[in-house]
Amino acid sequence: MRSPVTKLRSVVARGAGSPRYVNSHAAGTSGRTESSDRAAKSLLALGGALMLSAGLVVSAATAPPAAAQLSDEAFLEVEVASIGVELYSREPLALLHSDWNEVLPIWIGEIEAAAIIQALQGLDFPRPLTHDLLVSVIDELNGTLEEVRVTELRQNTYFGLLRIRTPDGMREIDTRPSDALALAVRTNARILVHRELVELAPELDFIAASGGDPVVRLRGVTLGSPVGGGSGAEVLHVTPEIEARGLEAGDRILEVAGQSIDGPFEFLETIMEVRGSSSIEVLRSRDGDEETILLPPPRGEVRIGP
Repeated sequence: MRSPVTKLRSVVARGAGSPRYVNSHAAGTSGRTESSDRAAKSLLALGGALMLSAGLVVSAATAPPAAAQLSDEAFLEVEVASIGVELYSREPLALLHSDWNEVLPIWIGEIEAAAIIQALQGLDFPRPLTHDLLVSVIDELNGTLEEVRVTELRQNTYFGLLRIRTPDGMREIDTRPSDALALAVRTNARILVHRELVELAPELDFIAASGGDPVVRLRGVTLGSPVGGGSGAEVLHVTPEIEARGLEAGDRILEVAGQSIDGPFEFLETIMEVRGSSSIEVLRSRDGDEETILLPPPRGEVRIGP
């Protein structure tokens, strides 16, 4: 089985313009523009820093009510933070969040992952791909995609709606969230998620990207690049369990298992090297004071379907 990084490189390459997407373009074209080539290189570099692993199962029995019964207040506006690969299944996954305190993972297919990457990176193709075509169809029919909604979870499958304003009023169309996200990032439509889905979302161990910088969540700690530069990794968010152990947002982690780290990716690499340990010590700095904190053992392997 390919590693998550190798799999992600494959997904990212497709998003950046692999033959699977561009071979059908008109003869005589290069298959992508120069801007796409540059974006492809940056995407491939970023792909090496993205990995994800699941933590808990979300029970379908606790899914929210049917979409027709939901008020606007039941939804939280989010953005597509990143596309990555789930560690155990090697399947692509989209991370939706309003901030790093609330993250909802949506398992998606490789084609949809590539389509979202294309839109996030502003890639330009000579001929319209599937989601670009649908955007054009909506526009030609005088419609406007105002928002997409992730409404419920049934049998480990997320469900969504497209809300399209037409001359005859608002229309709601059933959709897979992955397709909805690919359309939303192309049209700047709002992305809304039912609040209960966010509340019930599993705590994930992942590495993603925010504004091109790596963001790692591992063992209940979310880390980013140090604010203002310097060594170590900045703590963006911690779970209540980790906070009770003495780590909080704004702290800086300088060492993991006695090894100095430079950024969140080195935090991940060092943790993975000692994966078998039941717990691990990290050295944190806060207002010039340093203290050793013991992180709990990792969670076991869990599978959640797309």
